[in-house]
Amino acid sequence: MLANYLRVAFRALRKHPGYTAINVLGLAVGIAASVLILQYVTYERSYDAFHADADRIYRVQYDFVREGETVFQSATAFPKVGPAMLEDFPEVEDYTRLFLHYGGGVVRVPDLSDGAMPGAEQSFSEDQVFTADASVLTLFDYPWVAGDRTTALVGPGKAVLSAETARKYFGDADPLGQRLRFGNNLEYEITGVIESPETSHLTFSLLLSYETLVQAWGDGVEDAWGWYDFYNYIRFAPGTDPAAVEAKFPAFIEQHGGEGSSERTVFTLQPLSDIYLTSDLLQEARVNGDGTAVTFLALIAALILLIAWVNYVNLATARAVERAKEIGVRKTLGARRGQLMRQFLLESLLVNVLAALLALALTAAAWPFFEHLVGKPIPLDPASNAPLWLGMLGLLALGAAVSGLYPALVLASYRPSKVLKGTFARSAQGLTLRRGLVVAQFAASVGLVAGTVLISQQLHFMRSQDLGVEIDQTLVVEGPGVQDSTYAERYDAFRQEMERTAGVRGVAASSEIPGNLIYWTNGAVQIGQDQNTNTIMYQMGVGDGFFEGYGLDLVAGQLYEASSASFDDDVLLNQTAVRVLGFEAPEAAIGAPVRVGGDTLSVVGVVADHHQQGLRQAYYPIAYRPTPYTSSYYSVRLASDEADLPTTLATLEATYRDFFPGNPFEYVFLDQHFDRQYRTDQQFGQVFTFFALLAIGVACLGLFGLASFTAAQRTKEIGVRKVLGASVSGIVLLLTKDFVRLVVVGAVVATPVVWWLMERWLDGYAFRIDVRPWAFLLATALTLGVALTTVSVQSIRAARADPIRSLRYE
Repeated sequence: MLANYLRVAFRALRKHPGYTAINVLGLAVGIAASVLILQYVTYERSYDAFHADADRIYRVQYDFVREGETVFQSATAFPKVGPAMLEDFPEVEDYTRLFLHYGGGVVRVPDLSDGAMPGAEQSFSEDQVFTADASVLTLFDYPWVAGDRTTALVGPGKAVLSAETARKYFGDADPLGQRLRFGNNLEYEITGVIESPETSHLTFSLLLSYETLVQAWGDGVEDAWGWYDFYNYIRFAPGTDPAAVEAKFPAFIEQHGGEGSSERTVFTLQPLSDIYLTSDLLQEARVNGDGTAVTFLALIAALILLIAWVNYVNLATARAVERAKEIGVRKTLGARRGQLMRQFLLESLLVNVLAALLALALTAAAWPFFEHLVGKPIPLDPASNAPLWLGMLGLLALGAAVSGLYPALVLASYRPSKVLKGTFARSAQGLTLRRGLVVAQFAASVGLVAGTVLISQQLHFMRSQDLGVEIDQTLVVEGPGVQDSTYAERYDAFRQEMERTAGVRGVAASSEIPGNLIYWTNGAVQIGQDQNTNTIMYQMGVGDGFFEGYGLDLVAGQLYEASSASFDDDVLLNQTAVRVLGFEAPEAAIGAPVRVGGDTLSVVGVVADHHQQGLRQAYYPIAYRPTPYTSSYYSVRLASDEADLPTTLATLEATYRDFFPGNPFEYVFLDQHFDRQYRTDQQFGQVFTFFALLAIGVACLGLFGLASFTAAQRTKEIGVRKVLGASVSGIVLLLTKDFVRLVVVGAVVATPVVWWLMERWLDGYAFRIDVRPWAFLLATALTLGVALTTVSVQSIRAARADPIRSLRYE
């Protein structure tokens, strides 16, 4: 029986090769696109899943609250939190703390290359350097390479390298037992090598032992409450209810933080597996992913598949009139409804199997392009990639059922007396079904086009807005991490030498640069105001020439010469800082005393706001402190003549190495550095656009097939109309006007849903566009144009056919 079903199925597919090709190609593209997106979504959701106890590990989030309003939310908390929770809460099994050395530093290691002189060193500029409790190696399950996991970070002066960092420093040589120096003087023994997978929200190049920090900085890094620069991770005992633990936090904060602190301090628990896709707090350890974007892409995958399946159902029901006689004859000869259903379901399964095989080939061919599109090294290893195979099998089974079940039910339910008359194709049931499915297809298509337009508009808006700071023609050099007591004199001489160099317009030192998160933060308050108005203040140390070099506009007061001793206790604020401190106007702040951290300062000037981290973030309240010899970054303003750039760079490097020996020369162009924060948004826009166009292409493929069957069913009508004098344009209009109505109805259905979704997406940007009706009108017009072009190809062919042949055919 099965062999007979297969023969009939193959015969039916061969009889209509165009119909079969459209269905197989449409389903194959839909499955391939969905598998690609499924792999990306699976990859993004796999972050931190390699930790065995991931479901029991939480990060403590710290929120600072003032008068019931959240001032800021931080991924870091106080160093006392972890050990205090272990002592106070029986639910806590273990904890670990990490301190990020923001900006990294210079690491010096022995030069083990052949021929190196004894005692020779290599210097590397390194970021993602953490000081961590020894328990970080047992709480988390980073793959271990060499050394003893349980003791590698026990005691002062111990260091663990990532495997990639170890290869960079020592090549194939054994790093264990070697010594490195981080910063100026601290020396560490390398006691372990560990993998730092990309699929973690916490990646590192170097882990330093926590006891070294205690030894260098004192007991404050053990029991401080208020210094919120430490990541605290907690592992709970099995069966613990995190909500029950959170309910104990207010009393816990009162006990350890002092009277009234629970009114200002709020702790919440972040599940480890949620951090990468859902957390965007102050002082995140890395740039996290975008859970909303991942959800949007999963939705696109579902829409593409839905459109492909709708194509199959549409074409299968449209062909009902052609198969009516076959069904009638088979029923007359004794075929039962169940047998007919199995026959049609087998045909659906066969089409889906062929589509799945083609989809595998398309997936493999498109994978390199897809990796480039999403900017992620997503592995494609079918032999060991269970999600790929499970996803493919799942889509195959679901596709066969979804796309084949309704046509099988409809076709198998025909009564021989009715189907032999061929009346179903003209019935309200069949017509309503097809119209409803086409509306669903084009509602999805219009929605995707509108979404693409709005995403592109937001990206263009972010890239074209005035940042309030000049970042073009600026080269940023990392300051020397290795210094001595002569640094101030060296810097002054270096700056003077560079400003005499052709191609250099100015040099300014600063603790931060535009495009970076500012980690130097303290509470701030206007002297004389209620202390409960204390707010968070971002601080930046700046040297001479900083404001002029970056083109920051002075709003009130004066700029200062940072190297002048008379400005030691003065500060410049930006406009947002003036507002959050409670001043009515910038002029009112001039001369006023403010307390920032533990320092009482006098406001001497106010500068205009600028976008420190692009337009996703709101303006930061920034206090600019005079720090003439800060050494984090040197901003070098370049002349506009690009022809001299190689010479200028060579001179800059040589001068830097002369004045700061033992430091690697690392630089970036600031406009490129700033643009990196838009990379995730740009990649999301590219991926969304690509798959939206793919979805519309699949929809039009089905529409092409449906239009061809519609024209075929109206062959006699077209012939009669032509004999009676109808024009080609009139017949084309007759065949296309119904599709125009359906596209318009689809647009009406899609508009409110997509409007709501895009408003939610745009809410993630502090500076954003408004959703305007024209985006949906444009999406409707574009979709309508594509649909009309698709339908018109078949309509014109039918309208230009010889009426004698069409009437003879009938």
